[in-house]
Amino acid sequence: MIVNNLVKDVGGKKLLNNVSFILNKGDKVALVGINGCGKSTLLKIIKGIIPYDDGSINFNNEDVSLLKQEIAIDDYNISVLDYVKRETNIKQTELKLHELENSLNDQTMEEYGSVLESYLKLDGYNFNNNLSVILNGLNFNSSLDAPISILSGGQKIKVLLSIVLLSNAEIMLLDEPTNNLDIEAIEWLEDYLNKSDKSMIIVSHDEEFMSNIVNKVMELKDGCLSEYNMGYDAYVSFKDNEYNEAMIRHDNLVREKDKLKNQIQKAKEWSNKGISGKSKDNDKIAANFQKERTSKTAGKVSRLSKELDGLQGDDGFRSKEDINFFVDVSKEKGNLDIGGENLVCGYDTFKIIPLNFNIPFGSRVKIAGPNGSGKSTLIKTIIGDIKPVSGYVIKSSAIKVGYISQDSLDCVNIDATVYDYLNANNNIDKGFLFTILDKFHIRYDDKDKKYGTLSPGERTRVNLAKLAIENVNVLILDEATNHLDLEAVHILESVIKTFSGTIISVSHNRTFNKLLNPDIEIDITNGLVNNKY
Repeated sequence: MIVNNLVKDVGGKKLLNNVSFILNKGDKVALVGINGCGKSTLLKIIKGIIPYDDGSINFNNEDVSLLKQEIAIDDYNISVLDYVKRETNIKQTELKLHELENSLNDQTMEEYGSVLESYLKLDGYNFNNNLSVILNGLNFNSSLDAPISILSGGQKIKVLLSIVLLSNAEIMLLDEPTNNLDIEAIEWLEDYLNKSDKSMIIVSHDEEFMSNIVNKVMELKDGCLSEYNMGYDAYVSFKDNEYNEAMIRHDNLVREKDKLKNQIQKAKEWSNKGISGKSKDNDKIAANFQKERTSKTAGKVSRLSKELDGLQGDDGFRSKEDINFFVDVSKEKGNLDIGGENLVCGYDTFKIIPLNFNIPFGSRVKIAGPNGSGKSTLIKTIIGDIKPVSGYVIKSSAIKVGYISQDSLDCVNIDATVYDYLNANNNIDKGFLFTILDKFHIRYDDKDKKYGTLSPGERTRVNLAKLAIENVNVLILDEATNHLDLEAVHILESVIKTFSGTIISVSHNRTFNKLLNPDIEIDITNGLVNNKY
């Protein structure tokens, strides 16, 4: 596939500006860039879902498959098997084959041969078996006859992944393929993609996943595409070196500017020292001296000012300092531990086995289990959104829980501005708000944006800012890294490193879990609590 000078305008802005690249057979490419830079748009353009304004895309008889991000609600009553067969076009092809077989003649023979070729390319005679193999590999634990509606978020992703893998297309476009997947499924998918000879472009926040697969990186920034013919780890190292060099240039620039400003200030002070008070009219010598002194100073100040104005630097550069998410425990009264006593969570039709656990304040806790096992149900029970089926959650009123869910639009007024969302108690100082926004890399001008218009990464940064304002002492994160750009992931990781309270996390992001370094692991599939204390 050859992409040449691709242009896409969105709202008068060039989201893609003369983007060009070649995707060779077998290339496994990571497409990186901040949320909103155009990654998903580029993939949809390649697939042909949305048009582009200029340029060209040339395929070498290559079919393209694109991983969908969600299943439409209208399809929730369809069985898994029927949905996959429809989305891969195998069902339609089967029906057409039967139709042509029943009326086969000289006129329909050519069409029959073409349809049969399509059916064979999809390996139609082994389709059900191939689907079972892929879903088993992805640790899918529901029946193929089950309706889509009863599947968990991770199970739905597995169904969507199976469609891409079964399509047998020469080019696979994988947009966040690991979102909501359990560890076993991620590892199986890695192995499958590594063995595949297909070409692929991958957008993912899972850095370990990309490190294990890609051999090339494309970075999309300000509408322009940069290519790096290296693996993801080498790319990260290259960007770190680039950042360090930029930081040195930035620091040198700041020092040089400060030096010139100091020289300008001293020159002005020297000029003003002159002769104190007003000179007498007949004191011509003093007057001429003062005039000459002022003239010389003005010339020096002008020269230094021009030199200062001529210093160019990256105005967008900012250091990667950790975000200090401060918790003032001294103000809290009462026990800040969290416990579960013979705790059974769930509903009438679904219950997890009884759990007994104690989470001392300041612990790092990982809740483990495959997709659909009830991890989110346990979290919502601890928070208090769901009542226990039996048993108890033990926590005091001194605990202030900050919760970031899988869906950042869940239980939020999407029409509220960022300022109104953060200032829910109407007591926030605007100066303090500016400090908080800057800390979480949110532009002050964005305070008037509606929450619902923000990207997932922006929403997570705003949510973290809100939790910092509210001074929570327990963070509960349910797949918090899903749909985030890498900048937002790194900000979240910075919070994890500096937060002194308790963190309870559900995440299948291996890089994130290594950083969390849990003290306690609660496996809800067998009720085991692994406590390092």
